[in-house]
Order: sequence, then C-alpha cells, then structure tokens
Amino acid sequence: MSNIKLTELVEDDINIVEFYFIKNILSDNVIDVTMPGDIEYKINKIYKKTKEEKYKIYYMQDKMYTYELSNDNQYVTSKTKKKDKYYKTKKNNIYILSSRIDKYPQYIFPCTNEIDNISEITIKEYKVSNRVSLIVKSEANDNITVLIEYKHSPNVELDKITEIVNKIIKNVEVILNNEDI
Repeated sequence: MSNIKLTELVEDDINIVEFYFIKNILSDNVIDVTMPGDIEYKINKIYKKTKEEKYKIYYMQDKMYTYELSNDNQYVTSKTKKKDKYYKTKKNNIYILSSRIDKYPQYIFPCTNEIDNISEITIKEYKVSNRVSLIVKSEANDNITVLIEYKHSPNVELDKITEIVNKIIKNVEVILNNEDI
C-alpha cells in the first residue's frame, strides 16, 4: 500500500484537508460515509478523546452559521472545495477533500427565513497533534462519520504530518476490518 502524500493535496489557498472513510461508493457523485455504530467504542480503545461538542448548523447558500449548544459560541464560515480525490487502500476507500475555510462576522448571515438546511451534530475530537485530529461526527439520526482533519498552514513540516495521517489511516482501517491492533 502506498502512503498518502500531503504535498499532492495542499496549495497556498488551502487551509484544511479532510480524509473521510467511505463505507460504499454508490455512484460517481454519491458516497456513503456512514460508519458502524460501534466504531466510536473501538476508536476509544486507541485514542484519547480530547473534546466533545454539540452544534446546531444553519446552511444558506455558501455560508454556515454554527451555534455551539454547550457554550453559546457562534460563528459564520464558508467552505470552498479546492481539490478532491479518492484514495484506495487494500481494503477501504478514502475520500480526500482539500478546502479553504473562511470566517465572517455573524451579521453576514441572512435572515433565518431563508435557510437551506439545518442540522444538529455532535463532534468528538481525538487530537493527535496540534494540526491533526481524528473526528467522529454523529448526526441527530444516529449516522456516524469518521474523518481525519488536518489544519494546514504553509509553514508546516509536511513530512511529519504525512506520517501522522498515514498512521491514523492504518489504525482506522484495522478497526473497520475488525482486525487486532
């Protein structure tokens, strides 16, 4: 198995790279990232959870208004896809999304009568380094998504980050394939 190379996934205008573990590829434009319900239990055996937050997110065109339910924190962001790529390992598929996230003042978000979508999610973060986290995202309908989040900066040592990301991928693959660690 060849390793993922972050140098192929980042550019100057990219500040986040997400690695989604895919359950099934349903068609060219549709992937299923819903993971088994016991995945969090298995991840907890390997990684230490550092943060758990509940969010309510309002979507309108290209903006997201995020409200943290536990502490009243609110912010508006937009996420622009710059690159995406499918990566095949021996037994699994990974969808890699390289994006730019921009923050905006809260007053930029329009009236709530014009909302496209609303979601409630719980994000459990397993911080592996100051830039890399394993994320378990649970939606209100109990769908669970597992992804690796890398917060990119142009002055970062990519070799070390690449090594960390590939190690997490290997560990999650072992979990997904019910192998011993």
